Amino acid sequence: MSSAVHRCRAFTAAAVCAAAVLGSLGLTSGPAAAQMADAPTRGKLTCATQYPVVAGDSWYRIAKKAGITTKALYAVNAATAVTPLYAGTTICLPDGTVVPTPATTTPATTPATTTPATTTPSGPLPVQLASFPMQGPCWFSDTWQAPRGGGRRHEGVDFIAKSGQFIYAVQDGTLTKQTLDRPGLLSGNAWWLTAADGTYFFYAHLSAFAPGLNVGSRVVAGQVIGFVGKTGNAGGPHLHFEVHPRGGAAVNPTSIVKAVDGCRTTTPPPQPSGTLPTPPAASSPSSPAPPATTAPAAPVTAPIANTNNSGTGGGRWQFIAPKSVADATLSAGVTRTITVNKLAGVPVGTTGVLLRLTARSAGSSGYLVTHPCDAPPPVASTLSVRAGVTSVGSAMVEVIGGTVCATASTSMRLKVEVLASRATNGVGVQPVTATRVLDTRSSTQLGPGVTATLTPAQLGVVSGTQALTATVTIVDPTGSGIVSMGFCGQGPWTVPVSADRISSFAMTMRVSSAGWCLTTSVPMHVIVDIVGVWAGTGSPGPVDPLRVFDSRSGSGAIGATARQVQVAGVGPIPQGATTAMLSITAVTNGAAASVYAFPCGEGPSTGSVVAASPNRATTAVVPVRLGGGAVCISTTSSADVVVDVLGAG
Repeated sequence: MSSAVHRCRAFTAAAVCAAAVLGSLGLTSGPAAAQMADAPTRGKLTCATQYPVVAGDSWYRIAKKAGITTKALYAVNAATAVTPLYAGTTICLPDGTVVPTPATTTPATTPATTTPATTTPSGPLPVQLASFPMQGPCWFSDTWQAPRGGGRRHEGVDFIAKSGQFIYAVQDGTLTKQTLDRPGLLSGNAWWLTAADGTYFFYAHLSAFAPGLNVGSRVVAGQVIGFVGKTGNAGGPHLHFEVHPRGGAAVNPTSIVKAVDGCRTTTPPPQPSGTLPTPPAASSPSSPAPPATTAPAAPVTAPIANTNNSGTGGGRWQFIAPKSVADATLSAGVTRTITVNKLAGVPVGTTGVLLRLTARSAGSSGYLVTHPCDAPPPVASTLSVRAGVTSVGSAMVEVIGGTVCATASTSMRLKVEVLASRATNGVGVQPVTATRVLDTRSSTQLGPGVTATLTPAQLGVVSGTQALTATVTIVDPTGSGIVSMGFCGQGPWTVPVSADRISSFAMTMRVSSAGWCLTTSVPMHVIVDIVGVWAGTGSPGPVDPLRVFDSRSGSGAIGATARQVQVAGVGPIPQGATTAMLSITAVTNGAAASVYAFPCGEGPSTGSVVAASPNRATTAVVPVRLGGGAVCISTTSSADVVVDVLGAG
C-alpha cells in the first residue's frame, strides 16, 4: 500500500480517528452517524475545546469561522489538507478558541454527497465518497491509464481481495444498469450506481449481486450491493472501480478512494435491512440468481396479488412449457378475448403473461396488437403480417380478469401460446449487450441434415437462467422453408420463413442443460444474437401498449445517425424506468435495412437487431436498456421505424 494511504492508527486525535472509521463504514451524516460518533469518542477526546462537524464544512471553513489558521487546526488534530471530514463527528480546536456556531442553513442530516470535495496537493477532488467501495482487507495502487489488451487503457482502480468480500455503495443513489457475466464480456457481473448529481460509479467482476437488488433499486452509502469475484476478463478476484463525475468521462479514482481508504476495515457497516447478505460459496457459480437446475423451475400454482396493473414498473416471470390458449381465425377490426389464467402453472391472479404469436393466412398486409381487455385497441402493434407468409413474434401483455385481448387490422389465423406468467417467485429479464452466438456466414449454410448446436456456455447461460430472448436473422435462403429451434434431443419449435434475401424475427425460449439445436429445411445462413437473459430479479412489467415513436408521422426516415426516442415518463411509463420491452417495427423502402435499438450514450453494436428485405414491414419484441430514460435508433440504410412500449420498469 502506498505511504500516502490514510490509516486510522496514524491519527493521534481520537475524533479524527472516529471520523475515518465512520467514513469507511459509510456512516458519514445524519443522526445515526452522529450518535455512533459521539458514543465512542466523547470520553476519549483529550482536547478541551471541541467542534461538531456539519455538512458543508472543510478544514479551511472551520478555521475561518474559528478565527484560527488551518495550520493550527491541522496540528491539534494531527491532520493534513487531505484528511477527510464527516458530518456528525467532532474535531478539536486549540485551547482558548471560541467555538463557532455551526451553520444552521445546512442541517447535519444533509447527505454526505452534498459536501464539497476534499482537497489534495494537486487540487480539489472531483468527487467525495461517503463510503469505501468494499470490505477489507484489500490492496490497491494507482494503475490509471495502464495499458490493457486490445489497445485499451485502464480507467479505474483495482482492489485486490478475496472472493466473497462485501462490495458497498459509495454514495446514496440508484442502481441504473447491470450486466450478467457471459462469454466475451470484459466486465463480467457489473453494477452502475448513479448519484443524484448524475455522477456514476462502475463496479466490475463481481462474483454475485446482493439479493433483492435490481436495476432501479435505491441504495444508501455503505449498503452491500455485491461480492468480490473474478467474472469477465479477470485473472484473479478483485473489484474494478470507476468514477464518472456528473456522468462524464472516467477520472483517476486513486486519490478519491484514498481519501476514505477502508482497506483495513473488515467490519461491515450496519445495513438498511438490519442483516448482512450471505456471501456466495467459493465453489458456486457467479450469478445474481438461485442455482440452476437441469429442468425448468416448478411452476407457480398459488394465486398472487393483483398488483402493479397500472404499469408503474417491475415484475418477475415464471416460465412454463409453452401452452396453446388459442388457435382461431380473427376478423379485421374485431377484438378477440383470450383466457390465460386457467393453464397449469399459471397463477390464477397473475397480472401479466409473455406470449408467443404465430399468424398465418393473412388476408392482406397488416398488423396485430395484443392488449389488456379493459380498454379499446391502442395505437400500437405487436406483430406485422403479410398475405401468404407466416409471421411469428412475442408479446408482453397485462392480464385483466384472467384474460388478454388481440385485435388485427386484417383477417388472419392466429395461434397464441403462453410462455411465462408474472409470479412472485419468478425471474426478471436483463437486457444485455447484443451477443452473437451463431453466424453461419463464416462457415457453411444450414440445410437438411445440418444441425447447429449451441451449448449453455455458448449461449451465455448463467446460474438461475430460465430463458433467453434472441433475434434470429435469416440470410440468402434458397427458397421458402422452415427453421426448427428447441432443446437438443427434444421436439423443436418450427418457424416458417420466406424466400426473402434477408428477414428476421425475435423469440424467447427456455433453456436447459441440453442447449439449443437449430436445423433448416432448405439451405440458408442463420444469425442468432442474444439480447435478453431471463434471470435475477430486475424486469420491466407490462404497461398498456403505447406508441412513443413513428418516423412516418413527419420526423422522416431513420438512417445511420441515431435518433433518440424518449421512453421513461411518457404516458403511464414510470419516470425512473431504466429498462423497457419494446415492439420495434422496421418499414423498409427500396433497400434492405437492419434496425439497431440501443441505450443512448452507447454504440449500435450493443443493441437489438431487426432486419428486413426491401419493401417489407417486420416487427420484433425485445427488451432494451434505456440511457437517460431513452432508447436510440439507427439503421443501416434509410427506413421508417415505429417504436411501441409493451413493458417498462
